[in-house]
Amino acid sequence: MQPHYLGVDIAGYRKTWMCGLTLRDGKLVLAETLRRGSLEDIVKYTEEKQVVAVAIDAQLTWAASEARGFRSSDKELRKMLPYECQNWVASQNSLAAVPVRGRQLAEILSPTVGTIIETHPRACLYFANRSLLELVKLYKKPNGEEHARKLWEAWTDRFSIDTTLSSASDFTDDALDALVCAKIGYLFHNSPQQLWRLSHSAVDKRGRGPFLVSLPDWESELVGRDGSV
Repeated sequence: MQPHYLGVDIAGYRKTWMCGLTLRDGKLVLAETLRRGSLEDIVKYTEEKQVVAVAIDAQLTWAASEARGFRSSDKELRKMLPYECQNWVASQNSLAAVPVRGRQLAEILSPTVGTIIETHPRACLYFANRSLLELVKLYKKPNGEEHARKLWEAWTDRFSIDTTLSSASDFTDDALDALVCAKIGYLFHNSPQQLWRLSHSAVDKRGRGPFLVSLPDWESELVGRDGSV
């Protein structure tokens, strides 16, 4: 059985999306139609498939010393984003349920999946092609499906992903985020030089990591900073 790489866009019970990618004839493809899934559904998928990596859109590490809810990795990511987009990286204190569900999922997947990482799909979309910034700003807004579709096409073209199984209903911000997460899991195992590692430096940190995003397409401007995996 070919390895599977799973992406999870964590939200509430009815808004958590999952996406599985695998290789067929040397090409990265959707393992099945994207879908919403409960935490139980996600665990079942990892037990039935040979899932070697799960990338989750949620803060999976924390530290008691970071009372404001911003980790050093969050602050680093915010500085890499345009000023008007820095609110894409929120304090985990303000997100409450998302980090909790993400950590629950990481914990229950630990006996089954060897690689469990954190990512930030919105930042990844921007870093992969900053000329698409306006689309990335808009795809999570009401009626943003058309922007999500354009980003979907740009992402799948950039990384040569066959999404034949997808449908028009997949062009939502949640489905796109799950797809991006799955690709980050794939890159961690197959092309880690295309990733940027964000550093959580708190000595009392807990949880699962690392926190990885796609390598910015302006990497040469980040002289003196070695965050590549």
